[in-house]
Amino acid sequence: MTVIAIEGASAVGKSTVCRILEAEFGFSRIPEVNELFSRGGNQTLSWYFERQLERWQMACAVSKAGGRAVLDGDPLQPVWYNWIFTEAGLQPISAVIEFYKQQFRSGMMQFPEKYYLLTATESELHRRKAADTTRTRRNFVSHLRLIKPQIAYFQTMNMLAPGRSAVLESNDPVLIARYIANDVVISQQNDAELFDSMSRFINRNSEEFQ
Repeated sequence: MTVIAIEGASAVGKSTVCRILEAEFGFSRIPEVNELFSRGGNQTLSWYFERQLERWQMACAVSKAGGRAVLDGDPLQPVWYNWIFTEAGLQPISAVIEFYKQQFRSGMMQFPEKYYLLTATESELHRRKAADTTRTRRNFVSHLRLIKPQIAYFQTMNMLAPGRSAVLESNDPVLIARYIANDVVISQQNDAELFDSMSRFINRNSEEFQ
């Protein structure tokens, strides 16, 4: 299976790198939930989680057909997002973890084979936001809070499963895409155990990043 994911703060260049991977290196880009799906009027509490699961299944279908899939955003994004933004009135992190735990145990969900977390300074992110008139980037300022806990989350994952994530400075998107396309991705096992370990990390650090 070849499924990777690109993550990082708003305006860091995730979609740009994903589109280069698709256009120049033959990857199939799986867009974010809000690009793929329209929100209806009668959503269940787990609607967003279920759409993330659909994104994962799309990526797996590409891989099983012999292709390489790049997820534009982590399909497990609710796990760390709801952990960071506890005041936003979202479902409690305990409910998020329970939903994903069931998917891992049933074999419906795994982690991508590798994450690439793109980083940039806050001043650079502000500059890029101002330069991009095609997107409003709602909640941009508040989402800057993601940077520190995101790095901690993915660095912890890499300590638990070496080679599972890499932190890359978001400078030249073409060079980043070329690096990712040529990177050696090692197939991982025991994802249910890794998810349990990441859940414990979140529970231990439930207040540190608030």
